[in-house]
Amino acid sequence: MVPTTPVTIGDALHYRIALAEDVPAEAEEARPLRFTVLDPLKIDDKIVIAKGATVTGSIAQPGHKGKFLGMGGAKMSFQLERVDAVDGKKLNVRAAAGRRSEGATVRSFETGKGSKTKGLAAAQGTEYIGYINGEQTVAVRK
Repeated sequence: MVPTTPVTIGDALHYRIALAEDVPAEAEEARPLRFTVLDPLKIDDKIVIAKGATVTGSIAQPGHKGKFLGMGGAKMSFQLERVDAVDGKKLNVRAAAGRRSEGATVRSFETGKGSKTKGLAAAQGTEYIGYINGEQTVAVRK
């Protein structure tokens, strides 16, 4: 058995992620999403979330086309749910630094202005920042 030591990850600690797949502009609410961690998250030189770890999320609010009184439609938003830690645990995560008092913390998709992203809410590889949702503990190798 490999000796481990507990490491506490603080609330709102951030890490870089990238969208693992294209998100169509007409994606429905609750559609599952996958992101990939771009850099390892370290605490005291110990990796707690590895580069390449999977982050799960979902569409929180579908986008709405059309204009009302000259204003654009609502942007599609997403929420983050879990990330794989090095010990196999699923850590709770969120999509913004601040926590909402009620409901999930959401973030709008970044939409490119080029023809390459036509018909997409966001393209594969688009980078975001994810945040740890509440203080959590991971067992890392000594």
